[in-house]
Amino acid sequence: MVTLRHTVLLAPVPRAWCTDALAVTLDLAEATRAEPGGRMVLPDGRPVPDVRLAEGRHLRRGAVYEADGGDDGPVEAADPKTAPEERIRVTVAEWDRRRALRLDIASTGAEGEITARCALRGPDRPRDAEVTGRAHLEGVWAPLSRFEGRARLQLDDWWAATDTGRVPRTAPLRVRLRCGIARADLRVTPAPAPADGHWQVTVTVRIRGRYLFRPVAALVLLFTGPHLRRALAEGLTDTAARWNEEVPRLTGLTADALRRELVAGLQDGDGDGDGPP
Repeated sequence: MVTLRHTVLLAPVPRAWCTDALAVTLDLAEATRAEPGGRMVLPDGRPVPDVRLAEGRHLRRGAVYEADGGDDGPVEAADPKTAPEERIRVTVAEWDRRRALRLDIASTGAEGEITARCALRGPDRPRDAEVTGRAHLEGVWAPLSRFEGRARLQLDDWWAATDTGRVPRTAPLRVRLRCGIARADLRVTPAPAPADGHWQVTVTVRIRGRYLFRPVAALVLLFTGPHLRRALAEGLTDTAARWNEEVPRLTGLTADALRRELVAGLQDGDGDGDGPP
């Protein structure tokens, strides 16, 4: 087993802003509507590119949405003979803003298949978010071709730690990934930074072999440990730099400005906010 650990400073996301931003996002989703044929349109009538309602009623249990990387023209019902190589299907398992939002996601393409279940409990005052998933990759060594994972973020514990400095009993963000030869456990623990109001976030990763691969994995990890530590530090440092550039800008937006940015991102299809106002 090898243990990797690195700490970064992140610009904070106030809980009140997060709650308000989520409300703006859900309001926009609920104001968007499906036209006959499944094409999705925004409240002002502009289409949402590359997304269609394939089954059911908009945001009702059992509703199925399909998305692909096609052009920005009207999205028609999928034809198996002309369907793109990659397709994403999102199924609404539950949409209740007082209780929970639950979505099932399936992505299929030439490189393999990914399925995931996403849940957000207490959307009007988010408490807990969880994602579980599996992946089957094509064209790779069999023990590395199947992955499964689970991630859980306990938001009450996260903000209690960042606002008060109280050390949580367990890490508020926990992730586990497993494949045929190894398992990785990730723990993320926040604390208020000593001086400037940032979050001091410590990421700990433990990697170990599984089953008959355990002795081989232990030997490989022994020699690759220093490289993995550098890679983790560099990756987290780069991620923190991008976070600290973008998050203060976002948390400074009003609700109306955030809504305009979300609409522009949907129009662009890439979420960069550079589309029409």
